[in-house]
Amino acid sequence: MDSNHSNIRFAANIPRYFAYTSLKGLHFGLITAMWVIFLQQQHGLSLTQVTFVDVAFWIAVTLGEVPTGVVADTMGRKTSLGIGTALMGVSILAWAWAFAPTAPLIILTYAALAVGSTFLSGAEDALFFETLQITGRAGEYTRLAGRASAIRLGSVAIGNLASGLLATLDLRLPFIIAGLCLLTMLAIVLTFKEPRSTEETGGLVRQSYGEILRQSITLIRTRPTLLYPLIYLGLVPMTAVIMETVFLQPQALALGVPLAGVGVVVMAVQFMNMAGSTASHQLKVRFGEASFLTAAPFLIVASLILLAAYQAMPALLFVAVIGFVTAALRPLVMSRIHNEVPDAIRATVFSLQALIFTILVAMTEPLLGFVADQSGLPAAYVGLAGTLALLSLLLFWKSRPHFP
Repeated sequence: MDSNHSNIRFAANIPRYFAYTSLKGLHFGLITAMWVIFLQQQHGLSLTQVTFVDVAFWIAVTLGEVPTGVVADTMGRKTSLGIGTALMGVSILAWAWAFAPTAPLIILTYAALAVGSTFLSGAEDALFFETLQITGRAGEYTRLAGRASAIRLGSVAIGNLASGLLATLDLRLPFIIAGLCLLTMLAIVLTFKEPRSTEETGGLVRQSYGEILRQSITLIRTRPTLLYPLIYLGLVPMTAVIMETVFLQPQALALGVPLAGVGVVVMAVQFMNMAGSTASHQLKVRFGEASFLTAAPFLIVASLILLAAYQAMPALLFVAVIGFVTAALRPLVMSRIHNEVPDAIRATVFSLQALIFTILVAMTEPLLGFVADQSGLPAAYVGLAGTLALLSLLLFWKSRPHFP
């Protein structure tokens, strides 16, 4: 009876997590559809300068990712999520109201937003997976994670659409509403039932920060079936993030899309992402997991080259294809990683994975921005395609006995 009551309490985390995810997507969509245009039109920044502002975000993420993952494994997932959503909400509201008298203020608020996001990156998926474990639904992880991802992407799409419309009234409005979304997320986080509390783990004492980090690094280093999926998940989705958050906005304007229509374009791409996330399990069944994961980076490479070659408005479809493929592969790789990691260090391992991703983005974005300013957007796409192709081939050659 007690067990059933406990399961009911934990089961409430699942719909609350979906609500949390929808608000997270909405705030992200509101911001990402307009931030590059805002910096270029309101502050006269070049695309290279915009990427350096974004690199400040990624550097802050790089510095904060692992320590905040350890916070989630020592102090609890709920505590980590609470700190992160509060910090992000304050940062976004500061971004909206104090945006921009000076470049240092832009960088400071953006860096604070980045640090807040690192408190979420390892903790939220760990909380969701462990909730499913406790309620006896771990076997449904891929399906439910795909649903959560689809909800998030659908909310991002709505935010994208709203962002373009709001920006025509006042470019600050998308950021103000995004901040309110984050504060609402904080209220939801406070209702979560912590899946790794002392009560539920039989009174086990949490390990020290250093011990958790040491165990996580040792596990990754000695287990190829974990190491290579972590690298893959850092490398392959990088293209979709760079295209959707930095290059899609100026590319849409360059192809004749009006300002209010940019949000519609970004929304359409997010709907394709949502479709990819929803179709993840079906693609696994139809083509086989290993075959799809092997083909995915080269489908992305082909889309980049076609986008570079055909600079017309319909070519924006290739950005949507990149998003579809990336969203579809994520639940498959995440499921593999979860099966390789013990609960005690789960959030830290995912933070290390996010660290791999952020280092790659921070190294790649400014170079692409410089190439785009000097030689045009198509040249940047060709460079990104070549880099992804070479690194993917190297990864598959090194990991062939273990992954995919």
